[in-house]
Amino acid sequence: MFKLPEWKKNLAAMWFAQLNGMAAITGVIAFLPLYLPELGITTLEEVEIWSGILMAVASLCAAISGPHWGVLADRHGRKPMVERVMFIFFILMMAMAFVTNVYQLLVLRILQGLFGGFTSAALALVTSLTPPEEIGFTMGFYQTAMITGGAFGPLLGGFIADHFGYRQAFAAFGIMCIISLFIIHLAVTEHFVPAPQTVKPSVNKQIKHVLSTPGLKSMLLIQFAIQFAVQAIAPILPLYIQGLAPDSTHIASTCGSIIAITGLTSALASASMGIISKHTKPTAILFFSASLAALSFAGQAIATSVIILGMARGVSGLFLGAMLPTINAIVYLLIPPEKRGVAYGVTSSASLMGNVLGPLLGSLFALYLGTHSVFWLTAGLFAFVAIWSLKAVP
Repeated sequence: MFKLPEWKKNLAAMWFAQLNGMAAITGVIAFLPLYLPELGITTLEEVEIWSGILMAVASLCAAISGPHWGVLADRHGRKPMVERVMFIFFILMMAMAFVTNVYQLLVLRILQGLFGGFTSAALALVTSLTPPEEIGFTMGFYQTAMITGGAFGPLLGGFIADHFGYRQAFAAFGIMCIISLFIIHLAVTEHFVPAPQTVKPSVNKQIKHVLSTPGLKSMLLIQFAIQFAVQAIAPILPLYIQGLAPDSTHIASTCGSIIAITGLTSALASASMGIISKHTKPTAILFFSASLAALSFAGQAIATSVIILGMARGVSGLFLGAMLPTINAIVYLLIPPEKRGVAYGVTSSASLMGNVLGPLLGSLFALYLGTHSVFWLTAGLFAFVAIWSLKAVP
């Protein structure tokens, strides 16, 4: 009887846990701006500003705390860190279902960020369980779970919000977090052996040591720029779709569907990266993907209907799906195994800072220059990534 190697069984379990967990974490994107009027935020200007704040604050806190959790993962094991994140997210999501004002929701989003870092912890765990010669396949395959979960979450969130209510959606996502926890606890095997150290260096020293790795700072800048570009659109996308949609009856479901289109095409592209990366230089993948992404976001800026917008976002998803696993694979190759927990904590912080500044500045651009300006900003950032990838990617 055919028996899967242990690393493949671990990868399969982590794929399902990542899919489920990522869907729960990102599911609020489809309806968060639409939820705010229930909490007393009624004017369009207030909704735009508060949407940016609520989306940014969790990422800011996670960016600050991420390297710390990465160091602990390198010392005590990556699996316990992932389980910790899922348990805390379960509690916080359930609590979000009972908030009565926007300030309570803000506090819970802050706590979510401080105890967060699910993606960086999960990446560190998956790469530590994978043979080096299989990392290209693993990064491409695992990225499909991250992207598909990120697409399925808003789709599910929009559906639940439209048919059952916003609070019920938060409760559903909390249950999904606890399901991911059980999958990881029961199905993932980690044989963790900490690196021998007579004196444990401080967190700051370990971070500085990782940052001294040649080429890593360039990858941090690229990750920041990509996340900034993508997240700048997040708080205004539901409002942009609402302006294009002739019927606003099921606007949350429409938002979730359009977000899902991007995720599904990204997953398709990521799944093929394990093969393509063996025959194509990373600089070529990043350059062409970023260049074409810039064009696709320019197309979204001039969209005249929901259908055209959905098509343009589907095309942009293909290029995002090509870039993300390529970046993670490069980081894997740059960093020694015993430092990958803190390394992915640092790179995750760069991405999360993009998540912080993107929604805030995106909201300000929309407020003063109009929603179309945010898409032009995003197109320009991807053009920058294309040029920088030729000059600085190792």
